[in-house]
Amino acid sequence: MRVPSSAGVALLAVVGLTLLAACGGESAPPPDATAAPAAPSETTADLAAAHEYERNGQYEEAVAAYQEVIQQADGPEQQGARYALALTYITIERYDDAITELKAYIDSKPSQEESLRADFLLGRAYLALGKGDKARESLEDYADNEGPAAVYARLELAELLEQEGRYDKAAEELEKALALDVPPSLAPTLYLRLADAYRETGGDEQAIQWCDRLLQESPSDTYKALALSRIASLSRRLGDGERWRQALLDIVEQHPESPQALNALDSLLAADVSLGLLTQAIVYHNQWAYDEALAAFNSFLADDPPAPQAAVAHYYRGVIHQRQDEPQEALADYEASLQFDPDGDLAADAAWARALLLEEADRWLEAAAAYQQFWQAHPDSTWAARAAFLSGLIPYQAGDPAAASAAWEEMLAAFSSGERRAQAHLWLGRVDLVFFDAREGASAHFQQALEAASASFYALRAEAWLTDQTDVSLPGGPDETTAAAARDWDAAEGWLASLHGPEALATGPSLSDLPAWQRGQELHRLGLTRQASDEFLWLIDQSRSQPWRLYRLARALHDLGLTHLAARAATELLDSADVPLEQAPRALLELAYPLAYLPLIYAAAAENGLSPLLILAMIRQESFFDPTAGSPAGALGLTQVMPLTAQEIVGELNVEGFSTSDLLRPLVSIRFGAHYLGSQLGLFDGNVFLAVAAYNSGPGNVSRWQESLPTADIDLLIELMDITETRSFVKLVLENYAMYRFLYGGTAHPSLLASPDS
Repeated sequence: MRVPSSAGVALLAVVGLTLLAACGGESAPPPDATAAPAAPSETTADLAAAHEYERNGQYEEAVAAYQEVIQQADGPEQQGARYALALTYITIERYDDAITELKAYIDSKPSQEESLRADFLLGRAYLALGKGDKARESLEDYADNEGPAAVYARLELAELLEQEGRYDKAAEELEKALALDVPPSLAPTLYLRLADAYRETGGDEQAIQWCDRLLQESPSDTYKALALSRIASLSRRLGDGERWRQALLDIVEQHPESPQALNALDSLLAADVSLGLLTQAIVYHNQWAYDEALAAFNSFLADDPPAPQAAVAHYYRGVIHQRQDEPQEALADYEASLQFDPDGDLAADAAWARALLLEEADRWLEAAAAYQQFWQAHPDSTWAARAAFLSGLIPYQAGDPAAASAAWEEMLAAFSSGERRAQAHLWLGRVDLVFFDAREGASAHFQQALEAASASFYALRAEAWLTDQTDVSLPGGPDETTAAAARDWDAAEGWLASLHGPEALATGPSLSDLPAWQRGQELHRLGLTRQASDEFLWLIDQSRSQPWRLYRLARALHDLGLTHLAARAATELLDSADVPLEQAPRALLELAYPLAYLPLIYAAAAENGLSPLLILAMIRQESFFDPTAGSPAGALGLTQVMPLTAQEIVGELNVEGFSTSDLLRPLVSIRFGAHYLGSQLGLFDGNVFLAVAAYNSGPGNVSRWQESLPTADIDLLIELMDITETRSFVKLVLENYAMYRFLYGGTAHPSLLASPDS
């Protein structure tokens, strides 16, 4: 990261000037919510305020607050402030200042464990300054004493040795790391780095052995392709042509989607190695080399291959035609693929793509039949429920209520998921009401939707229809928030025991005894946020079938101040319970739907005329409250603002000195995200559904969807959104919003109604 820009100072002024009175009469935040940091005074050393400044990304203010604590306090409080200040300096790349504070911290005689931790940080700071000898001394001290994060210290030492060209010593350091308890996420990197170190020292056979181990142990196709590529390179250097050829063949045949595949294919062809046309074509297809892929597929199909192989070729050729906006050619290929092998590995993909193309071509009856055939033939597909729904939606749009009802009744009989049943009942109720004005029958279906999955988007919309509030926009202003009582953990544990038995019967070691937990805690204390998150996320994943451990993990992560990880753990626990969400213990719900960064959110809500709870709902979906979150598309931070969008916002807010990295600071991300959401609300006349959709996909897409419908029908518009991510995003954000209103906004149950008691 970089030193904070002047944007942070300007944004701080906005937060400081915000009063609760500006939030439309909201009550004070719940007692356990994040409190606004008190400004440090000449007489009050407030370490909590300093931590809060740092958490918000207000680094200059955090530095000043920590310095004041150091000046005014002594003993453990002063030590804690000095250590935290050193971490802050490392974050903003003031490494010399960090070294000064860490030396003073060590001189203050902390415990051996704390002193070793300072050594690790000294090593990081010296490394950043290019002072290798001093970095080595500090890191070796930590590693030799086998601190909980010793494996990470060994990796830092190995990297330093690699930079110095001392690959033999680097290999020794990496093998020392491997002898420790290595987290699963690190093992593949260790194997590759060992292979590379031995390659640099001329130990090619040893390098190949490490690549072979990676092939055997890693479940990742990415790592397997990397290992095979290295084996091929090393084998060529050793003059082992057969092993070179086999490694490259394994890449093109088993990993045609990998970045190494095209080079492997070119090398094999240049060496006159015989390769099937279908293999070549699939590699070209996966590497987006469409001209070469089409030529190879055409030549392959011209030779009248066996039916299963012809089906594969037709499918991939169809994908290319579809991407090149040639729908008729694509449709013909998908149909040919299904004719050649209706039960093959790609049959579901071909059938789904065919149904989508028929719908896009306005061949409505054929599309409805294709969707029905699809889900009946492939009931376990991830697209099965969507296909079943669309097989009813198409006749609904065409004015054929009988066919629509029949399709959705079939959906009810076939799918046991509460959410899918709620969706079917919602639309069956709409058929009764819209086509026949049969209010009694419609109400029965709407009520069944509520009973099937009461907190789902479809149940929330069914409630709107039941109360004749379907056209009421969601309230754009702040909600009344209710003070939360102290969390009742006894009730939560009683609920868990009723579902899974008493905790005493749970098997396995306690959380504190798990190496991953110990490493994660230590990495968190060392400010290694990404590595700590990797450890904790792995623990969450491994604990899914152990509800008591998941519960303890959620609470422990909350106690560490890791809101985003505690929320994920609590959500996993709630999802596994298979009970209506609003019936779960409130203490767990509050972990899963946290009130984080409230002072910043209140400020942003007041500035943009938004509900604080809507901002929280959006952040939960965008980043799950992880301030370091980033998407493959480049969105960053809590509110996942794209850098280009951020530049537009900078101009609109007259922010100076902005840098893209500022989006990783909660202070900036929350204000920018709220501003953009508020802009979309203004653009779409206060319609929260459309504003949330525009936040995800842009206002141009939302306008396009609006223009495609003859009448304003929000349910229909959402279901017809042709960007799957946006369709899901709208539903999930509004489900979150309903839960936040239930927990903190005074509604008696999760609701989207403007007047939930009506």
